[in-house]
Amino acid sequence: MFKCLSRKLEIANRPQIYRLSKGKYKEEELIDAGGYSQIWKCEGFAIKRMLIHSQETYLMAKQEINIMKKRLPEHPNIVRLIDYGEVKIQNKLFFCIVMELCEMNLQAMLTAEQQKYLNRFWMDQNHRDLKLENIMIRRGTCKICDFGQTQLSEMEEQFSKITTITCRPPEMIDVFKRQIIDFKVDIWQLGCILYSLCFRKSPFQDINKVSIAQAEFEIPQSQLSQKTVSLIQKMLQLDPKKRPNLKELKLFLYSREIDDGDDFQ
Repeated sequence: MFKCLSRKLEIANRPQIYRLSKGKYKEEELIDAGGYSQIWKCEGFAIKRMLIHSQETYLMAKQEINIMKKRLPEHPNIVRLIDYGEVKIQNKLFFCIVMELCEMNLQAMLTAEQQKYLNRFWMDQNHRDLKLENIMIRRGTCKICDFGQTQLSEMEEQFSKITTITCRPPEMIDVFKRQIIDFKVDIWQLGCILYSLCFRKSPFQDINKVSIAQAEFEIPQSQLSQKTVSLIQKMLQLDPKKRPNLKELKLFLYSREIDDGDDFQ
């Protein structure tokens, strides 16, 4: 019996051919895998194939589609949705999301030491799991992907499931403070990304929850401008209210200098 189950899982992990609403797709190469999801290359597309093993994972998959279809604008910096649907493989239910294929993610680009830059963009949808691996690169353009984490319950157990700890802000680490979870989460995570771009490591590399909860990190010696260092420090403020919003970030970057002693409110 156990050999039979193992064989079925093996088959499900191989490239598959199936039809969705807009066409027939043949998986060619496994790009990435994690948890109950796999990313497959398929004839110029990328397909996220998720194993639906519970009502919760089914709702998460439907929620990601709903966000990509109805709540996100068409934008050159957001991975484009092509097709989606449910398929059965060896009596197991999978949910497939077909997206445009990107060459790599930002983490891979940094690892290869390629020099690129992030384009300016924003949207009216909180992400809550921004990290290097969720910023894809397509023909030199950065695109955000993976919107499956945006509307789940604001509980510590859920946060541990849906966010990466090295990019998780203090308000998600110490939930007993009952701080509001809003777009300032994304500002913190963008601060972590900026830090990683500048110093080639995470500000919380050691995964110390106490350090994250207290927003304790070091700025290494470097040739960065004081303005850049100050921006990182402001985005990684312990108090979410003191982190900049989008308008204040634009003012800081493009219009005027802000004194190091100033807090964003």
